[in-house]
Amino acid sequence: MTPDSSEFDGSDGVLTATDDDADVETITFAEWRRARPFGGALLLVVGGLLVAWPSVQVVLSTRPFDGYPISTLGTVVGAGIVFVGVAVLLRPERARVLGIAGLVLASVSFLVAFGGYLVGMVVASAGGVLCFAWRPTAEYERLVLDEESGEDEQ
Repeated sequence: MTPDSSEFDGSDGVLTATDDDADVETITFAEWRRARPFGGALLLVVGGLLVAWPSVQVVLSTRPFDGYPISTLGTVVGAGIVFVGVAVLLRPERARVLGIAGLVLASVSFLVAFGGYLVGMVVASAGGVLCFAWRPTAEYERLVLDEESGEDEQ
């Protein structure tokens, strides 16, 4: 199967081609990064790891079912923040809703994991705010929205 005889989905804007157009358009990492709230998502992932790290250490250092239940909750909240960060990268059109979810999880992390010694909570909160404030750029419209409109026509 060759690139010129097949059709690529390209739903995430990374690779596009059509049957009548033999040229395959690839984009660089910088273009992909500019079409997403990359900084906010990166801060959410790092903040989630910082929140989960102390809880994971407590869970791993105890025998099964002897660990504090609150440590397990800290791990779950940290994993949720990481998930929100990855979801923002994959679905930038949902950045506002996911940014709010990241802020809520960062706030909850203060209660269940002391916010990863407060540093994780602050970093994840900054990422949530950046994701909430992100607006689609011309790069986003060119790479992602043009792809979606091309799929509707077919």
